[in-house]
Amino acid sequence: MLSYANNLPDSIRIIQQGYLDKASIGLKKFIKVRNITANSLLYQIKKAPAYWKGIRPNTYLIQEYKADIASQMDLYDQSLRNFRPPFICFAIGQLTSGGTVRDNWLLIGTEMVTSDSTIDKSQLTEWHRSVLPKEPKILEFTAHEMVHTQQRFGLGYLWAMERNRLLTMTIKEGAADFVSEKITGLNINESIHPYGLANEEELWKEFSEEMYGKDFSKWLYNGEKSSNRPADLGYFIGYRICEAYYEQAENKEKALHKIVKTNSYRRLLRKSGYAERFD
Repeated sequence: MLSYANNLPDSIRIIQQGYLDKASIGLKKFIKVRNITANSLLYQIKKAPAYWKGIRPNTYLIQEYKADIASQMDLYDQSLRNFRPPFICFAIGQLTSGGTVRDNWLLIGTEMVTSDSTIDKSQLTEWHRSVLPKEPKILEFTAHEMVHTQQRFGLGYLWAMERNRLLTMTIKEGAADFVSEKITGLNINESIHPYGLANEEELWKEFSEEMYGKDFSKWLYNGEKSSNRPADLGYFIGYRICEAYYEQAENKEKALHKIVKTNSYRRLLRKSGYAERFD
């Protein structure tokens, strides 16, 4: 499907007609969300042909995880109120997204989540080499993104994005990490926690001075821009806020529901007592 010819126009035609034009409903959503074109996909393939050749057999692993993913959904159904089972699309993206959501769809970048230590990553960017898993993380990504399909993204969310974008996005992402770990035992960002815990007070001080602003570039989705510390430390901060909220709650089921469904991000932070740990 992702083979390409030596001739550039032929390569684009093969990808366009053989893949993008045959898109399923889920793939169409993924294409739109991640701005995938035949040109952009070909660019990634030609830039790192060794990786793409190595990853292709791994992408077929997805078929072996159907029962495990169904079991994940059962766990969420048992743990979250009014759980809505999502649709899932495993697609070949352009190495920009391990997973995202649109409507009630999980959209998983199979070329990323099925990576392992045997695949040649030497032609990829430093960021890719650091974030691509050493063993497939299919269930970790479905667990994380499944939480996002249950969150609220209505007017309250849009209002919060205007008032405190960084805090809002941080809690949204941290909630997906915390809830997925609480329910399934899986967390896609566990690798940043040792650094986060060792530097937590300094990170909170820095974050708290910026959290009501709109700039999230130092904290989220900053993989290729973070050189002196792990990327995406907003996930850690958000996780710790949600964890603190959960720990102080008497009714754990209700707390889990609130973490997933909240549109009152300042209130959740205040109720968590997390900031007071550093006073």
